[in-house]
Amino acid sequence: MPKESLSVSLPAKIRSLVEKEAKRDNRSRSAIVNDALRLYFRLRRIGTEEPTPEEREAIVEGKRAYAQGDYVTLDEWRHAMGLSDN
Repeated sequence: MPKESLSVSLPAKIRSLVEKEAKRDNRSRSAIVNDALRLYFRLRRIGTEEPTPEEREAIVEGKRAYAQGDYVTLDEWRHAMGLSDN
């Protein structure tokens, strides 16, 4: 994904925490802020879609089938589709 610069102002305490975390993990400040924003958006459900009632029903049915062992592995599916390496 292409990157763009964004300039933000942070309180000194927050900036210090970002810098300490970046140094601790040997990562860039941008990476730390990026992770923090991703978590914020996930927690606030920003940029996500809610499933339709039909999709919710399909998810429940899929989980039920999986719990009962009614599934095929990816290797089994690839073999059935003629996509396997062997």
